[in-house]
Amino acid sequence: MNMARVRGTVVATARSDGVAHARFLLVEECDQKGEGRGEYLVALDMVGAERGHLVLLAQGSSCRWTRETDGKPMDALIVAIVDRMDQAGVDVWKQD
Repeated sequence: MNMARVRGTVVATARSDGVAHARFLLVEECDQKGEGRGEYLVALDMVGAERGHLVLLAQGSSCRWTRETDGKPMDALIVAIVDRMDQAGVDVWKQD
C-alpha cells in the first residue's frame, strides 16, 4: 500500500470500467509525513475521501479483489482515509 493526498477530482462521462457510480480522484503520492512527491495517479474512491485527505492506496491486481471491482480494469484504489500516523512513537500525521 502507498500513501497519497487527494488533490482533485477526475470526471469522465464516457467510460468502460463498468463500476456503477464510480468516483475518481486525482491523488499525489506522499512520503510518511504526508508531503507530496510530485507523482500523480487517478484512483477509484471507495471511502468518500475529500480534497486534502491523506489516503491509503492499493495498486495493481489487488484493486480487483473487491465486490465492486472484481474483474474490472482498476489499477489504483483508495481504501482508507488516514486519521493518525506515528513513527517510532512520535506523531508524524494527524487529520485536522
